[in-house]
Amino acid sequence: MRLDTEAILEPPRAARKGALRVSELALLVALAAMTAIACVYPARVPRMIPLSLATVGALFAISALALGENESGWRYWARELLPVPLLPYIFMYLGHLIPLVNPRICDQALLAIDRAILGPEVQAALYTLPLPAWVADMLTLAYSTFYFLPVALLLVLAARRDRFLPQVAAAIVITFIVSFAGYFVVPAYGPRTTVAQQRYQSLPGVVGDQVRGKLDQWEKTKTDAFPSGHTMITLAVLYCARRRNRTLYNVLLPLGSLLILATVLLTYHYVIDVLAAIPLTAASLALGALLAGRIPDAYRE
Repeated sequence: MRLDTEAILEPPRAARKGALRVSELALLVALAAMTAIACVYPARVPRMIPLSLATVGALFAISALALGENESGWRYWARELLPVPLLPYIFMYLGHLIPLVNPRICDQALLAIDRAILGPEVQAALYTLPLPAWVADMLTLAYSTFYFLPVALLLVLAARRDRFLPQVAAAIVITFIVSFAGYFVVPAYGPRTTVAQQRYQSLPGVVGDQVRGKLDQWEKTKTDAFPSGHTMITLAVLYCARRRNRTLYNVLLPLGSLLILATVLLTYHYVIDVLAAIPLTAASLALGALLAGRIPDAYRE
């Protein structure tokens, strides 16, 4: 007799009614921590920042509870998409708070670690490696899809009414927050503003130059090199997609691979940023499984 694994693992719906999900609680904890940091330094933080963080957190919690648990209709989609704008909102304010918690810039230490890993010759070659214009364009476009990957995963699973979407959302949100926390611990600008500044500014491309310019303009938090959040989120998305929707995984795998490759070849991240992202992603996924429940493999049930 075949056991219904999803029914066994899924939390009872009644227990979830009127409650915030793990992903939502994680975002509220992040907002509360940021509000507390801003309040500790009132003379160095504009008054609007803690007020904005607290207000957005309150509205987010009220909205989630008011929307409730629905299986169809606009309320279903509003609840599932509720975290989507909050993550870039949080990222936007990190740049104001990181220097207050840790004013030390760690680029030289990360460069030294890279040198120890790669050797001086390989490190120097990496930051002088010529890229054809079409390769730079392709890598830039892949790099720019970073935030669309988790949104695509959310939309596809939501459209299928995947019962494990809350667990997937928790895994992705926690991975985001762990990467954000890393920026406070190891603030760094990345190679494009240090050892590879000239190479970054001279990268070829037809559309890539304009896209990179827009990304630089929109990126309000600059000391976000370690760990590579692009790598962490991409790995987490690929993990979740492989377990819940193999077709989406097959589509995202080549794009995600190019994205991770672009983090180094376009000099956004040091090699150690990308390497550190691997165990940090594993830890984030493990924490998500501990708090929200594991994500079973839909193809082995």
